[in-house]
Amino acid sequence: GAATGTRTVTIPTSGSATFTVATTGDQADEPDGSVSVAVSAGSGYTVSSSQGSATVAVADDDDPPVVVPVVSVSAGSGVVEGGSASFTVSASPVPSAPLSVTVSVSQSGDYGATAGSRTVTVPASGSVTFTVATTGDQADEPDGSVSVAVSAGSGYAVSSSQGSATVAVTDDDDPPVVEPDEQDEPDVPDVPEEVVLAACGDRKPTLLIDSPEASRGDATVDFEVSVDCIPGGSLIILLAPVRDGLLGQNILVVLSPEKTSATVTVAVGSETQLGLTRVWAPGVANRNETTGNVDYTD
Repeated sequence: GAATGTRTVTIPTSGSATFTVATTGDQADEPDGSVSVAVSAGSGYTVSSSQGSATVAVADDDDPPVVVPVVSVSAGSGVVEGGSASFTVSASPVPSAPLSVTVSVSQSGDYGATAGSRTVTVPASGSVTFTVATTGDQADEPDGSVSVAVSAGSGYAVSSSQGSATVAVTDDDDPPVVEPDEQDEPDVPDVPEEVVLAACGDRKPTLLIDSPEASRGDATVDFEVSVDCIPGGSLIILLAPVRDGLLGQNILVVLSPEKTSATVTVAVGSETQLGLTRVWAPGVANRNETTGNVDYTD
Protein backbone atom coordinates (compact mmCIF):
# COMPACT_ATOMS: atom_id res chain seq x y z
CA GLY A 1 0.00 0.00 0.00
CA ALA A 2 2.97 2.40 -0.23
CA ALA A 3 2.38 5.46 -2.46
CA THR A 4 4.99 5.08 -5.19
CA GLY A 5 6.25 7.64 -7.66
CA THR A 6 8.19 10.91 -7.54
CA ARG A 7 8.11 13.37 -4.66
CA THR A 8 10.21 16.42 -3.64
CA VAL A 9 12.13 16.59 -0.36
CA THR A 10 13.58 19.91 0.87
CA ILE A 11 16.97 19.71 2.59
CA PRO A 12 17.42 22.60 5.04
CA THR A 13 20.73 24.36 5.75
CA SER A 14 21.34 21.84 8.51
CA GLY A 15 22.19 19.40 5.71
CA SER A 16 19.59 16.59 6.10
CA ALA A 17 15.84 15.92 6.09
CA THR A 18 13.88 12.81 7.20
CA PHE A 19 10.59 11.76 5.57
CA THR A 20 8.38 8.70 5.77
CA VAL A 21 6.50 6.41 3.34
CA ALA A 22 3.37 4.89 4.86
CA THR A 23 2.44 1.22 4.39
CA THR A 24 -0.99 -0.38 4.83
CA GLY A 25 -1.77 -3.36 7.01
CA ASP A 26 -4.17 -6.07 5.71
CA GLN A 27 -5.39 -9.56 6.61
CA ALA A 28 -3.69 -11.39 3.73
CA ASP A 29 -0.77 -13.72 4.34
CA GLU A 30 1.94 -12.75 1.85
CA PRO A 31 5.74 -12.73 1.48
CA ASP A 32 7.78 -10.06 3.26
CA GLY A 33 8.67 -7.09 1.04
CA SER A 34 10.31 -3.66 1.08
CA VAL A 35 9.99 0.06 0.26
CA SER A 36 12.86 1.74 -1.62
CA VAL A 37 13.79 5.36 -2.29
CA ALA A 38 16.26 6.49 -4.96
CA VAL A 39 17.58 10.06 -5.44
CA SER A 40 16.80 11.30 -8.90
CA ALA A 41 19.04 13.68 -10.87
CA GLY A 42 18.15 17.36 -10.46
CA SER A 43 19.38 20.93 -10.59
CA GLY A 44 21.93 22.28 -8.09
CA TYR A 45 23.13 18.86 -6.79
CA THR A 46 24.66 15.59 -7.89
CA VAL A 47 23.58 12.05 -6.87
CA SER A 48 25.91 9.99 -4.69
CA SER A 49 27.35 7.09 -6.61
CA SER A 50 27.43 4.82 -3.52
CA GLN A 51 24.39 5.98 -1.52
CA GLY A 52 21.94 7.12 -4.17
CA SER A 53 19.23 4.71 -2.99
CA ALA A 54 18.08 2.98 0.20
CA THR A 55 15.62 0.24 1.14
CA VAL A 56 13.48 -0.44 4.24
CA ALA A 57 12.28 -4.04 4.78
CA VAL A 58 8.54 -4.54 5.33
CA ALA A 59 7.53 -7.70 7.23
CA ASP A 60 4.13 -9.34 6.74
CA ASP A 61 2.29 -9.83 10.06
CA ASP A 62 -0.54 -12.21 8.98
CA ASP A 63 -0.73 -15.90 9.89
CA PRO A 64 -0.67 -18.38 7.03
CA PRO A 65 -4.04 -20.00 6.18
CA VAL A 66 -4.94 -23.11 8.16
CA VAL A 67 -4.27 -26.28 6.12
CA VAL A 68 -6.97 -28.91 6.70
CA PRO A 69 -5.58 -32.48 6.70
CA VAL A 70 -6.93 -34.82 4.02
CA VAL A 71 -7.85 -38.20 5.53
CA SER A 72 -7.57 -41.49 3.61
CA VAL A 73 -7.95 -45.18 4.50
CA SER A 74 -6.07 -48.24 3.19
CA ALA A 75 -6.79 -51.94 3.63
CA GLY A 76 -4.61 -54.74 4.95
CA SER A 77 -4.40 -58.26 3.52
CA GLY A 78 -7.41 -60.54 3.15
CA VAL A 79 -8.41 -62.72 6.11
CA VAL A 80 -10.15 -66.03 6.74
CA GLU A 81 -13.44 -65.89 8.66
CA GLY A 82 -12.72 -65.56 12.37
CA GLY A 83 -9.73 -63.27 11.70
CA SER A 84 -9.56 -59.49 12.07
CA ALA A 85 -9.56 -57.18 9.04
CA SER A 86 -6.91 -54.44 9.34
CA PHE A 87 -7.31 -50.83 8.13
CA THR A 88 -4.96 -47.81 8.34
CA VAL A 89 -6.34 -44.26 8.53
CA SER A 90 -3.86 -41.52 7.52
CA ALA A 91 -3.95 -37.70 7.53
CA SER A 92 -1.87 -35.50 5.21
CA PRO A 93 -0.38 -33.16 6.20
CA VAL A 94 0.02 -34.67 9.67
CA PRO A 95 -2.18 -32.98 12.27
CA SER A 96 -0.64 -30.67 14.86
CA ALA A 97 -2.70 -32.45 17.55
CA PRO A 98 -4.56 -35.79 17.72
CA LEU A 99 -7.40 -35.74 15.18
CA SER A 100 -10.72 -37.56 15.73
CA VAL A 101 -11.98 -39.14 12.49
CA THR A 102 -15.36 -40.83 11.98
CA VAL A 103 -15.43 -43.99 9.84
CA SER A 104 -18.29 -46.26 8.77
CA VAL A 105 -17.89 -50.07 8.78
CA SER A 106 -19.93 -52.36 6.51
CA GLN A 107 -19.73 -56.01 5.44
CA SER A 108 -20.66 -58.19 2.48
CA GLY A 109 -21.91 -61.58 3.68
CA ASP A 110 -22.63 -62.68 7.23
CA TYR A 111 -19.27 -62.74 9.01
CA GLY A 112 -20.22 -61.16 12.34
CA ALA A 113 -18.43 -57.85 11.73
CA THR A 114 -19.79 -54.97 13.84
CA ALA A 115 -21.14 -52.54 11.24
CA GLY A 116 -21.85 -48.84 11.73
CA SER A 117 -19.92 -45.71 12.71
CA ARG A 118 -16.93 -45.56 14.99
CA THR A 119 -14.30 -42.94 15.85
CA VAL A 120 -10.58 -43.43 15.37
CA THR A 121 -7.94 -40.95 16.55
CA VAL A 122 -5.10 -40.07 14.19
CA PRO A 123 -2.06 -39.04 16.28
CA ALA A 124 0.46 -36.36 15.38
CA SER A 125 2.52 -39.07 13.66
CA GLY A 126 -0.09 -39.00 10.89
CA SER A 127 -1.63 -42.50 10.83
CA VAL A 128 -3.34 -45.13 12.99
CA THR A 129 -4.22 -48.79 12.33
CA PHE A 130 -7.34 -50.45 13.70
CA THR A 131 -9.04 -53.81 13.17
CA VAL A 132 -12.56 -55.10 12.57
CA ALA A 133 -13.14 -58.59 14.00
CA THR A 134 -15.02 -61.31 12.09
CA THR A 135 -16.61 -64.46 13.49
CA GLY A 136 -15.91 -68.01 12.33
CA ASP A 137 -18.84 -70.41 12.02
CA GLN A 138 -19.64 -73.86 10.66
CA ALA A 139 -21.82 -72.68 7.76
CA ASP A 140 -20.65 -73.00 4.17
CA GLU A 141 -21.28 -69.63 2.54
CA PRO A 142 -19.90 -67.43 -0.25
CA ASP A 143 -16.73 -65.44 0.41
CA GLY A 144 -17.38 -61.84 1.47
CA SER A 145 -15.64 -58.68 2.64
CA VAL A 146 -15.42 -55.94 5.28
CA SER A 147 -15.28 -52.30 4.13
CA VAL A 148 -14.43 -49.02 5.86
CA ALA A 149 -15.32 -45.55 4.53
CA VAL A 150 -14.16 -42.22 5.99
CA SER A 151 -17.16 -40.06 6.94
CA ALA A 152 -17.19 -36.26 6.72
CA GLY A 153 -16.24 -34.54 9.95
CA SER A 154 -14.76 -31.46 11.59
CA GLY A 155 -11.12 -30.48 11.13
CA TYR A 156 -10.40 -32.68 8.12
CA ALA A 157 -11.40 -33.42 4.53
CA VAL A 158 -12.08 -36.86 3.03
CA SER A 159 -9.73 -38.08 0.28
CA SER A 160 -11.51 -38.20 -3.08
CA SER A 161 -9.50 -41.22 -4.25
CA GLN A 162 -8.85 -43.17 -1.02
CA GLY A 163 -11.89 -42.47 1.06
CA SER A 164 -12.80 -46.16 1.41
CA ALA A 165 -11.06 -49.55 1.49
CA THR A 166 -12.11 -53.23 1.51
CA VAL A 167 -10.60 -56.40 3.00
CA ALA A 168 -11.66 -59.77 1.49
CA VAL A 169 -13.00 -62.39 3.93
CA THR A 170 -12.69 -66.05 2.88
CA ASP A 171 -15.10 -68.73 4.10
CA ASP A 172 -13.29 -71.79 5.49
CA ASP A 173 -16.19 -74.27 5.71
CA ASP A 174 -16.59 -77.30 3.44
CA PRO A 175 -19.84 -77.68 1.49
CA PRO A 176 -22.35 -80.11 3.06
CA VAL A 177 -21.83 -83.79 2.29
CA VAL A 178 -24.89 -85.54 0.87
CA GLU A 179 -25.06 -89.11 2.11
CA PRO A 180 -26.63 -91.40 -0.51
CA ASP A 181 -29.64 -93.53 0.41
CA GLU A 182 -28.83 -97.08 -0.61
CA GLN A 183 -32.50 -97.75 -1.38
CA ASP A 184 -32.52 -94.84 -3.83
CA GLU A 185 -29.39 -95.93 -5.69
CA PRO A 186 -30.22 -97.04 -9.24
CA ASP A 187 -29.37 -100.60 -10.11
CA VAL A 188 -26.58 -99.73 -12.53
CA PRO A 189 -24.47 -102.63 -13.74
CA ASP A 190 -20.70 -102.36 -13.62
CA VAL A 191 -18.89 -101.85 -16.90
CA PRO A 192 -15.78 -104.01 -17.22
CA GLU A 193 -12.67 -101.85 -17.23
CA GLU A 194 -10.62 -102.16 -20.37
CA VAL A 195 -7.89 -99.77 -19.24
CA VAL A 196 -5.90 -100.14 -16.03
CA LEU A 197 -6.26 -96.83 -14.19
CA ALA A 198 -3.66 -95.30 -11.91
CA ALA A 199 -4.51 -93.98 -8.45
CA CYS A 200 -5.47 -90.30 -8.35
CA GLY A 201 -3.07 -89.53 -5.50
CA ASP A 202 -3.27 -85.87 -4.44
CA ARG A 203 -5.30 -84.73 -7.45
CA LYS A 204 -9.04 -84.91 -7.97
CA PRO A 205 -10.33 -87.26 -10.71
CA THR A 206 -11.89 -85.92 -13.89
CA LEU A 207 -15.49 -86.97 -14.60
CA LEU A 208 -16.11 -88.41 -18.08
CA ILE A 209 -19.49 -88.96 -19.80
CA ASP A 210 -19.39 -90.63 -23.23
CA SER A 211 -21.57 -89.71 -26.23
CA PRO A 212 -23.16 -92.99 -27.42
CA GLU A 213 -24.75 -93.76 -30.77
CA ALA A 214 -28.42 -94.72 -30.95
CA SER A 215 -31.25 -95.15 -33.40
CA ARG A 216 -34.40 -93.11 -32.94
CA GLY A 217 -36.28 -96.37 -32.92
CA ASP A 218 -34.38 -97.61 -29.85
CA ALA A 219 -36.24 -97.70 -26.55
CA THR A 220 -33.20 -96.79 -24.47
CA VAL A 221 -29.60 -95.68 -24.83
CA ASP A 222 -26.67 -96.39 -22.47
CA PHE A 223 -24.26 -93.66 -21.33
CA GLU A 224 -20.93 -94.63 -19.76
CA VAL A 225 -19.95 -92.50 -16.76
CA SER A 226 -16.38 -92.85 -15.49
CA VAL A 227 -13.36 -91.15 -13.95
CA ASP A 228 -9.82 -90.98 -15.33
CA CYS A 229 -8.06 -92.30 -12.20
CA ILE A 230 -8.81 -94.40 -9.13
CA PRO A 231 -10.20 -92.11 -6.39
CA GLY A 232 -9.22 -92.43 -2.76
CA GLY A 233 -12.84 -92.88 -1.67
CA SER A 234 -16.40 -92.93 -2.96
CA LEU A 235 -17.62 -90.18 -5.31
CA ILE A 236 -21.28 -89.15 -5.17
CA ILE A 237 -22.45 -87.95 -8.57
CA LEU A 238 -25.89 -86.59 -9.49
CA LEU A 239 -26.74 -86.76 -13.21
CA ALA A 240 -29.82 -85.77 -15.19
CA PRO A 241 -31.01 -86.48 -18.76
CA VAL A 242 -31.29 -83.42 -21.01
CA ARG A 243 -34.14 -83.48 -23.50
CA ASP A 244 -34.13 -80.58 -25.95
CA GLY A 245 -32.44 -78.40 -23.30
CA LEU A 246 -34.73 -79.40 -20.40
CA LEU A 247 -33.40 -81.35 -17.40
CA GLY A 248 -35.14 -84.55 -16.36
CA GLN A 249 -35.22 -86.39 -13.03
CA ASN A 250 -31.90 -86.71 -11.19
CA ILE A 251 -29.98 -90.00 -11.36
CA LEU A 252 -27.56 -90.92 -8.56
CA VAL A 253 -24.30 -92.71 -9.37
CA VAL A 254 -21.64 -93.69 -6.82
CA LEU A 255 -18.10 -94.36 -8.11
CA SER A 256 -15.43 -95.84 -5.86
CA PRO A 257 -11.92 -97.30 -5.99
CA GLU A 258 -13.58 -100.65 -6.78
CA LYS A 259 -16.08 -99.19 -9.27
CA THR A 260 -14.62 -96.40 -11.40
CA SER A 261 -17.28 -96.49 -14.14
CA ALA A 262 -21.01 -97.12 -14.47
CA THR A 263 -23.61 -97.40 -17.21
CA VAL A 264 -26.63 -95.10 -17.04
CA THR A 265 -29.61 -96.16 -19.16
CA VAL A 266 -31.87 -93.38 -20.44
CA ALA A 267 -35.17 -93.84 -22.29
CA VAL A 268 -35.29 -92.55 -25.88
CA GLY A 269 -38.34 -90.41 -26.64
CA SER A 270 -39.46 -88.00 -29.32
CA GLU A 271 -36.90 -85.35 -28.42
CA THR A 272 -34.61 -83.87 -31.07
CA GLN A 273 -31.61 -83.78 -28.74
CA LEU A 274 -30.87 -86.16 -25.88
CA GLY A 275 -27.95 -86.01 -23.50
CA LEU A 276 -26.76 -86.80 -19.97
CA THR A 277 -25.27 -83.99 -17.84
CA ARG A 278 -23.60 -83.59 -14.43
CA VAL A 279 -25.81 -81.83 -11.88
CA TRP A 280 -23.65 -82.15 -8.76
CA ALA A 281 -20.27 -83.84 -8.20
CA PRO A 282 -18.19 -82.15 -5.48
CA GLY A 283 -15.31 -84.62 -5.51
CA VAL A 284 -14.22 -84.22 -9.14
CA ALA A 285 -11.85 -81.75 -10.76
CA ASN A 286 -14.21 -80.58 -13.53
CA ARG A 287 -17.10 -79.29 -11.42
CA ASN A 288 -18.32 -77.19 -14.33
CA GLU A 289 -20.82 -78.58 -16.86
CA THR A 290 -19.94 -82.10 -18.10
CA THR A 291 -22.31 -83.54 -20.70
CA GLY A 292 -22.53 -86.45 -23.12
CA ASN A 293 -24.88 -86.19 -26.10
CA VAL A 294 -26.51 -89.01 -28.13
CA ASP A 295 -25.30 -89.27 -31.72
CA TYR A 296 -28.37 -90.42 -33.61
CA THR A 297 -27.55 -92.67 -36.57
CA ASP A 298 -30.81 -92.03 -38.43
